[in-house]
Amino acid sequence: MRKLLIVGMGWVLLGMGSGVMAQENTLLDKVTMGEVVVTASRQEERRNKVPAHVSVVTAKDIENSTAQNVAEILYNQAGIHVSDISGNKRNYSVDLRGFGESTSQNVLLLVDGRRVNLDDLSGADWNLIPIERIDRIEIIRGSRGTVLYGDNATAGVINIITKEGTRTDATAEVAYGSYATLKGYASASGDYGALAYDISAGYLQSDGYRDNSGTIAKDIGANLRVEPTDRLQLHLSTGYHYDDTRNPGRLFQTDFDAGLSRTDSATPDDFDKVDDFYIKMGLDFDLTRDHLFKLLVSTRKRDKKSFGTLSGSFFNSDTQTDIYSASPQLVFHHGTGRFSNRMILGADLRASEQDFDNHSESFGSPSQTLATLEKYNTAYYFHDEVGIGRHLNISGGYRSDRATFSYEPSTPSKKTLDEESYTFGVNYAFGDASHVYGSYSRGFRYPVLDEQFNYSTSTINTDLAQQTSDNIEIGASIAIVKHLQAGVNLFSIETDDEIFFNAVAFANENMQGTTVRRGAEISLDWQYGPLAVSGAYTRTDTEFDGGPYDGKDIPFVPADKATAKAAYTFACGLTLGLDAVYVGEAYLISDFENSFEKADAYTVVNAKVKYLWHGLTFFADLNNIFNEEYSSYRVVGYNPATFANAPSFYPSPEFNALVGVTAHFGSSQ
Repeated sequence: MRKLLIVGMGWVLLGMGSGVMAQENTLLDKVTMGEVVVTASRQEERRNKVPAHVSVVTAKDIENSTAQNVAEILYNQAGIHVSDISGNKRNYSVDLRGFGESTSQNVLLLVDGRRVNLDDLSGADWNLIPIERIDRIEIIRGSRGTVLYGDNATAGVINIITKEGTRTDATAEVAYGSYATLKGYASASGDYGALAYDISAGYLQSDGYRDNSGTIAKDIGANLRVEPTDRLQLHLSTGYHYDDTRNPGRLFQTDFDAGLSRTDSATPDDFDKVDDFYIKMGLDFDLTRDHLFKLLVSTRKRDKKSFGTLSGSFFNSDTQTDIYSASPQLVFHHGTGRFSNRMILGADLRASEQDFDNHSESFGSPSQTLATLEKYNTAYYFHDEVGIGRHLNISGGYRSDRATFSYEPSTPSKKTLDEESYTFGVNYAFGDASHVYGSYSRGFRYPVLDEQFNYSTSTINTDLAQQTSDNIEIGASIAIVKHLQAGVNLFSIETDDEIFFNAVAFANENMQGTTVRRGAEISLDWQYGPLAVSGAYTRTDTEFDGGPYDGKDIPFVPADKATAKAAYTFACGLTLGLDAVYVGEAYLISDFENSFEKADAYTVVNAKVKYLWHGLTFFADLNNIFNEEYSSYRVVGYNPATFANAPSFYPSPEFNALVGVTAHFGSSQ
């Protein structure tokens, strides 16, 4: 019956909306229908001019949700499958378009256009930016972003855009909830003509749903923008993130048979501790009225300490990462009569160094590994968009990319990979928010540092190659009526030499044959004054074409996913929200043979209550209100109790709540 709730919610709220439409038409349009995005071309452009499935999550969307981090914000988006790995809201898998367990290397995360993905298997840290600091999130699905951003963008690009000072304002928030969760946040911003700033600080402490799943997190962030002249803009963004999180690990059926519960941990000492600091500086300079020079430089320093246990062994590691990058760019605008042209020429230069110190012990035998791993990336790209009349746009781009990997100690010590990427799209826009499009893109990803380097033998896997993908997509987003937007997107991604971890050979390899992902994303978005309703359905079909797993499904990719979301704001300042997510069955991670039973489908429903009163916002986030028992993350792994591979579980939280108050000061009060 719960699975029917998504459909039922939609019909009930549509019925409520009929009554709202009968009221006087004093209601506001949806802000995001005709808005400008920056991620799709690294320049501002209207969303309905982009030949891709683009969606935007605004700060208001975040405020009306129960999300506590970026990954949870994406939970309701079409084509995105989110799993809370440890059940403590600190470690996530965010999958776009069916990449399953390899998604962390195929989805590119940006913060204000700066790459966040690390050059190792840890991928992106989804807790790096507190949600209170976010102005909006732009999501570009498909491989189109590879030309502009390079490696890791095979399945899509997610760009977190942080707040800049647009007015004199300040907020302070405190919240308390289940599992002794305590959360605090404060921010201040201002806009004084040529100078704008936004500064913030946050704190989180929680015991977590399971034993050994507690966390302590601290965040500080700041944005500064200076416009000394009409032609020059300087901007700076910086942030510090500290995270000390325990890892409860997986449970096997034998653990439950031995008396352990869903909240117990079989790894009571495992943890990850992170110190992460970045600073980004940039300038925009108008060379002429139609030509622009941009420069973005950044540095990041990250220190991660980890302790983990697995099958009679343990490791204690310390990884220090230093990243430096520079991205110059020239933008040319031309317009003649009914024709317009915008060309972007750019380069991406990036250097990453990891110093790795690992102490481990396997069945009583201790060892230590010291290694320095480096990656140097140089790329050049161009992207051109031609407008014909008011409606038709044709765009294309090309990227030449080279990555050089260096390892010490190692034999051999260096490896260089080269790759090209290109894209072509046709888009027809009409009205303020409607368009139809078709596109082709070629994406790629390089193997990351610890996929190539063998820590036991200090050697490089010289046979491991980069993977390439061909992405074809057609779609439409139509403003059916003034307040109702509908979207349909069909995609096909075929990947050669896909990089995966072979659990049998205990090695990273290129998949034989082709991995195929095809799907449809259908969305509906309706806002009419105080009522906002949205829903989405995603169908994803996957298979291995050729190779040892020919005809099998790709693990950890649910064929069906559906979401529904609604919020109603009363004149008294009370907002009631409800959202539901249904995730269908999927084979377990690493079950390439499809030999184990699929993980069960599940439905999770959350509720939001918010009340605005004299500059204070009181809120209650009610998560999993029907107390569904499920595991969003399940893996086939070696069970030492049975000496065989078996399904393992990472139990997800049952019903939990967070209540708090936010105080607003200044112009937003």
